[in-house]
Amino acid sequence: MANINLQFYGDEELLQLLRNGEDHAFREIYKRYWDKLLYIAGKKLEDLSEAESIVQDVFVDLWQRRETLEVRQELAGYLVVAVRYRILNFLARQRKAQIYLRDTARSLSAADRSTEEWLGFEELREWLEKIVAGLPEKCRIAYRLRGEGYSQREIARYMNVSEKTVETHISRALRVLRTGLGQLISRMLMTFF
Repeated sequence: MANINLQFYGDEELLQLLRNGEDHAFREIYKRYWDKLLYIAGKKLEDLSEAESIVQDVFVDLWQRRETLEVRQELAGYLVVAVRYRILNFLARQRKAQIYLRDTARSLSAADRSTEEWLGFEELREWLEKIVAGLPEKCRIAYRLRGEGYSQREIARYMNVSEKTVETHISRALRVLRTGLGQLISRMLMTFF
């Protein structure tokens, strides 16, 4: 079957062949979508090398999960969403590194801040990061994008959901954060008394 021209096959047929381990189906999907996905990633990241890496990771994941892969929408949409999530994760890691460097620089330059206060702040920040990391993926993405200054409309457009859904995700994140902070404060009060 390796000699069959697959360019006229539909995505669903290619996915079925892929699930059956047909590597030529994978090559056809790769050929069909590589450029489109690279364009999306490159436009968002403005870094061709990182864009290529992200798109390559999506295709590696597609191949590795080929036997259990469940695509409940069009393949093109599935791949675009996969690239967008990887871009968001990359940007979140990049942003986290920038915040860490900025906070470290601030803490080093603030000579009047005691070590105890700094450790308390670090504990609070770690606690908050754990809470945020535990949020469901879409909820976490919406919360982080909102924290970076994106409007609900921009987040909705980026995530391809309604503004109401974004509002729900952010409200849920804030509820979870309030609960988590309440637990931390209770724990801290218990150590003082």
